[in-house]
Amino acid sequence: MAAWLESALEAGRLYRSIGALEAEQLRPHVHRAWVRSHGAGADPRRPKAEFLSALDTERLRERHQELILASEPYLRALSQASGNERHAVMVGDERAILLDVRGDEQTIHGPERVPGPGALLEESVCGANGVGTALAEDGYTELVGPEHFIQGFQAFTCQGLPLRDGDGTAIGVLSLSVRRPEIGWRLREILLCAARAIEMELLAMRLERDMDRVLTARDVPMEDLTRFLQDILQARAAARLRIDLAADQLAGSVLAQTRDLLHLAANVLRRFRRSAALWRALALDGATSPRPVALDALIRDLAELLEVESAVCDVTTSIQELEPVVVQADHNTLARALFRVLLSAVRAARRGVVHLALRATPTGGDLCLTLSPGTGVAARAPPPVRVLVPTHPGAPERAASDLTVWMA
Repeated sequence: MAAWLESALEAGRLYRSIGALEAEQLRPHVHRAWVRSHGAGADPRRPKAEFLSALDTERLRERHQELILASEPYLRALSQASGNERHAVMVGDERAILLDVRGDEQTIHGPERVPGPGALLEESVCGANGVGTALAEDGYTELVGPEHFIQGFQAFTCQGLPLRDGDGTAIGVLSLSVRRPEIGWRLREILLCAARAIEMELLAMRLERDMDRVLTARDVPMEDLTRFLQDILQARAAARLRIDLAADQLAGSVLAQTRDLLHLAANVLRRFRRSAALWRALALDGATSPRPVALDALIRDLAELLEVESAVCDVTTSIQELEPVVVQADHNTLARALFRVLLSAVRAARRGVVHLALRATPTGGDLCLTLSPGTGVAARAPPPVRVLVPTHPGAPERAASDLTVWMA
């Protein structure tokens, strides 16, 4: 046994005998969790978790149907990735109450089974554990064997991390329990990727509800908003497929290919979050308070959002140079104004190329769009479109009109 695990084992014996907590005997995050557990009155000799009643568990699961639905394919993938190892994959709510569990038959239903739906895994009840401690630490947490506060959990290695909504608030938790620490470490990357994928599924559900609320035309035509949303939502299938493939590879211990697949999936997830946030800025009403906006990043994200539209128009968007430019602006209004410009440019350059260049000026950013339509689309190439974005635009309601747009 590793020295730090021996130290944790001794820390537990010392605590149960005289109530002493020695910081040097535990890893920092484990010591913090034990201090919280002790302060909340958790019993280290507890043999197992407490549960809600069957009726309360059913009601809780009904309230969290979206989270359970979003989690289901990734619980299944993580279970698949665990292969023949003893394991359990769990999702809980923001109070560390379990909602759903997947795993092998012995771990789920055997004599040393893990807690099931309705289990109360908050630190105040069960001490340091992979569900409650991940929420308390507000980040990825790992507890190996004797690092668990109560004796009933010490057969397991547990990893967990919070699940967040679009605003960054913790709305649940994903956790993995295995018998052998090395299996948990092997599965860590797919666990992290699965958590982000669950957040993607929840955000996709939110976007679909947002679409239902957008009943009248906005600055971008309604049909465009609908089509762009469908383009964004297609990323779900790509991310899920890569995670499923990675799970199969992990089950067969093909680690190199697994890392490649998870890297690709992570890129899809990052892109989805950016595109989803941008779509909401385009679709939903209301100005926001002026704040620093990285103009170069916004233009790059808008061009990325228009990739499918560009493909439909057979247009190549060539980013020649995007110099770093930061302006103080209402992000949503600025995004809508620039989006109209880029969308018009793509459609005007059918079967051709749109060249983008952004340069910093003493007063803001100078965006130039050079349009080169394909042969036969136009008698002659349209003049370049220039957009000046001031560093400090006027009041939010004037932000769009503060852009200077002209044909060069």
